[in-house]
Amino acid sequence: MRCLACGAEMHLMQAVPDDTMMVAGYEHQTWQCTSCNDVERRLAFSRAKTPIAAVPMPAAPPQDDSPPTPAPEPPLAAATTASASAWARTIARIRGRHID
Repeated sequence: MRCLACGAEMHLMQAVPDDTMMVAGYEHQTWQCTSCNDVERRLAFSRAKTPIAAVPMPAAPPQDDSPPTPAPEPPLAAATTASASAWARTIARIRGRHID
């Protein structure tokens, strides 16, 4: 970072976390110029990640060597008929007709 007064390089002297913001990650930084010793204080976002508590890894499921059993399939005709009739009722309502 450069000094606004003389343009020389500035060094970070202190960084204090800010607890007043609703979002974590902001800090008050104090910078001092290497040439003119001008001191600037800025509020900056630190981009530091918040530490996460150790999350236990889930246990691996037991290995089963038997072939998987296929799930029974629902009857296709009944599902298709029910969805088709629901679709027909919806279109009829949009067009202003009523179907029971």
